[in-house]
Amino acid sequence: MRSLLRRVMHRFIPAQFHDPVGLTKRLLKSGDPAALFAMRLAAAGPLCAPLDFLLEPFERQAYQSAPPRRLPVILVCGPPRSGTTLLLQALIQNLPVAYFNNLTALFPRSPITANRLFSRFISRSPMGFRSYYGRTDHLSGSNDGLQLWDRWLGADRTHPPAELRPAQREAMVKFFNAYEAWSGLPLVAKNNNLNASASLVAEVLPDCYFLCLTREPVFLARALLRARRDIHGREDEGYGLTAPGGHSADPVEDVCRQVIFLEQLSLKQQARIGPTRFRLISYEGFCRAPAATLKLVAEEMLHLPVPPAGFPNLPSGFEPTNRASDDHALLASLEHTLSLLRAAAAQPRESGP
Repeated sequence: MRSLLRRVMHRFIPAQFHDPVGLTKRLLKSGDPAALFAMRLAAAGPLCAPLDFLLEPFERQAYQSAPPRRLPVILVCGPPRSGTTLLLQALIQNLPVAYFNNLTALFPRSPITANRLFSRFISRSPMGFRSYYGRTDHLSGSNDGLQLWDRWLGADRTHPPAELRPAQREAMVKFFNAYEAWSGLPLVAKNNNLNASASLVAEVLPDCYFLCLTREPVFLARALLRARRDIHGREDEGYGLTAPGGHSADPVEDVCRQVIFLEQLSLKQQARIGPTRFRLISYEGFCRAPAATLKLVAEEMLHLPVPPAGFPNLPSGFEPTNRASDDHALLASLEHTLSLLRAAAAQPRESGP
């Protein structure tokens, strides 16, 4: 049972996860509409599998016949719990773009064909700006498309690939060509782990842009600790990409090492791709003035004029979740540990004899 749950839910969880039965209980206990919808989506996946197999030949035909893309691709990435879903939702609701919806997760072998056939019957519920760990609560809501990225980057989401094989590169190009041929719009998609693999994708899609979220380290560390508890039921199990070389027995130290590691990943990707195509977007800055980020994307990436009325579906600002509630001691511990780790990393290494 646990093995079956792990295989099914892997399509919907952004990292390797511990205790799928416990995760199911925690999702139910949360009562969050998006969490409950994610469970229904996971349960419906096996029921849709036979039709997914039947549609796959038509999907392959769409890949083979699609002309080359003409429009850019915008890819949102960054550490988990850094605001990537919020930015994605803002882009989708205010710009003329295509995106991966939850129907895509039900038909991982034939996402374009399934959308061509069934998207007209999906209720266009207002998307809003709510989610539960990146999950939305209706079929037309945004989806990370993890099962699609698994095709090209591998199914082990905790170990990004060092390179892409020619077959993976070709498959990626054909898929994005076909998606544009179907939608007729530039695509906006999200994959947090691209802050470790962006340079590989940038080589395959030379006209794509990356929006990489950053967040105040101490609050990112706290959010990752909470994610470990919510998803794994324990703080010593990592959530998202973690620093290589084993983990610390102290969850506070471990998550602080993870935050520093994720920072370094983003900087390395920007150095490889360049700041024009790989933009670092502050979560706090985006929350203060979201229209500025959307204006950048519209004008500099999509080459579209900003509407005279601005972005009517965008609030003037969002309230960042960087608040100290009753965990002042935890925040102080995280800040102290981050300082110690940075100081240790800045010390010159002793050379050998």
